[in-house]
Amino acid sequence: MFFPIVLGTGKRLFGDGVASTELRLVDCKPVGADGVVILTYEPKR
Repeated sequence: MFFPIVLGTGKRLFGDGVASTELRLVDCKPVGADGVVILTYEPKR
């Protein structure tokens, strides 16, 4: 889920040294009037 807010500099989800993977957005579903969406990704081929 994605919550559209800004909080300072943020916190890294993955540490340094983790290989990056390109992703492709496959689905986007809004859930409510407050701007929250559920984003579904898969690895880019």
